[in-house]
Amino acid sequence: MPSLLAIGDVAWDIVVRPAGDLVWASDVYGRVDLLPGGSAANVAVWARRLGAGVRLVGKVGGDLLGALMREHLRAEGLEGGLIEATGEETTRIGVVIRPDGEHAFVTDHSHPLRLAAEDLPLRLLDGAGMVFLNGYAVFMAGSPGFAAPLLAEARRRGIAVAFDPSSFSLIRRHGGRQLLEDIGPLDVLLTNEEEAAALLGADAGDAGAAQPDLAPLLGAATLVVVKRGPRGASALTRDGWTHAPAGRIHVVDTMGAGDAFDGAFLEAWLRGAGLGEALRRANQLGAHVAGRLGAQTR
Repeated sequence: MPSLLAIGDVAWDIVVRPAGDLVWASDVYGRVDLLPGGSAANVAVWARRLGAGVRLVGKVGGDLLGALMREHLRAEGLEGGLIEATGEETTRIGVVIRPDGEHAFVTDHSHPLRLAAEDLPLRLLDGAGMVFLNGYAVFMAGSPGFAAPLLAEARRRGIAVAFDPSSFSLIRRHGGRQLLEDIGPLDVLLTNEEEAAALLGADAGDAGAAQPDLAPLLGAATLVVVKRGPRGASALTRDGWTHAPAGRIHVVDTMGAGDAFDGAFLEAWLRGAGLGEALRRANQLGAHVAGRLGAQTR
């Protein structure tokens, strides 16, 4: 089976799960955990666990957290592609989880670890069947220019390109249509409903806003996958929509569920599974992760 080249963020999640409402200037009981994360790392870990050959390219600092991440990813069979930024700190993300399992992120950008073109030599494409890039890497760098030579070479070789834009709020800051133009033609666009709307410049992420027609996204990608949470997932091609319903989900923590979905979908895609099967397997793994604390918890 061709391998997956995953490019993007590697981070530690500092997860805060209060038992009730936060009390400013005082205390509340709850749970605090340090867990491995980073959206691209989550995708790579789950795809690897499912049996895909995976190479992860991302940056860690030369600090203790970087060493711990190297050890963790070595155990997952993914350590080889990590780049150490000497003298820098490994990315840390604060995550606050509500009692209903929904989350909010605070990403530490005081010392951003940005990928550069020299971090992506074209030899990384040897043996790859797909390149996966996520929005966080693009937003951290300011543009997808760092990946442009690699993506151009992937397209020249006939290697599929997949992209997950990661964050509807950051898409809006960048400009959704501009982001798609900057990335270039895609084989697979993995998104949720709010992100898809933001890519089109719509406001469907706002309460009460109408859902936009997503067909224009086919101008950017051959296959558009839309993650709909408890309502399952859908895929749009020129032939129309394919939908797979979600099973029962007991939500503990939604963090990383979308990344796990991506990992399962891309693993199925690489081994030639049908679109319906790929969506079903992705739904199953996304639900599994949403039922546990942490993005990579088995």
